[in-house]
Amino acid sequence: MSKEAKPRISGTRRVKRSDQVVADIKRWIVQTQQKVGDKLPQEAALIEQMGVARGTVREALAALQVQGLVTVSTGPNGGATLAQPSYDRCLEAVSNFLYFQPVDIATLYALRRAVEPELAANVTPRLTDADLAELDALIGLSHPAHGGSADWNERREADLLFHDRLTDACSSPMLALFCRLLNDIIRRVIVVRNAQQSFDRFDDEILHSHSDLMDAFRARDADRARALMHAHMEHAEALALEAESRVDRGSLLMNPSD
Repeated sequence: MSKEAKPRISGTRRVKRSDQVVADIKRWIVQTQQKVGDKLPQEAALIEQMGVARGTVREALAALQVQGLVTVSTGPNGGATLAQPSYDRCLEAVSNFLYFQPVDIATLYALRRAVEPELAANVTPRLTDADLAELDALIGLSHPAHGGSADWNERREADLLFHDRLTDACSSPMLALFCRLLNDIIRRVIVVRNAQQSFDRFDDEILHSHSDLMDAFRARDADRARALMHAHMEHAEALALEAESRVDRGSLLMNPSD
């Protein structure tokens, strides 16, 4: 390349006017510290303040509604009200992205090792007696000798619900969200059906690790809970890798409910 040649800078992507209005409204929400349940300015005020056409404002509000950030009502007291997007909406977006992306177990558990121990430490002082009782029940449902289902996948669901209940008690919405998403990625991406006859080591690992965690929770020992959860994630990763290697993928489509 000639010394006189200059690097080419691509032009900024053209943004639809309604998308710009969406971005401006989101910025206004953050800057003015709006809360769920607060009202956006009326349509006429938005048109005047933003200098755009009525159709542009309506398209922007429709986009915000699809994203779950507002609910829109009609009538004299109608308008757009700020809403909290649901977890299911977030999960759907992540799941759709991952449908055609490789998600390997090693990476998934590397992420779980990073966040699950912090989750355990966070909830240790926060778990109520009712929480502890529910967690105890889920431990039983995760093992066939303690009331768990004969179906391997149902027992694994009890295991994941144990971790979901920890996210419910977490004081950090961001930490809870990351942990919950990883649990649901396990549900949706890692195929386990039809492959786990006589694989009782997974049941035993869940029983022992979760029981040890319960001892730490009851003792309100956050450091011990963090260490136990890290060890649990390491053991679970090894077993999940073995479980995945057992999957008979050729039978999944023809026998999805066996």
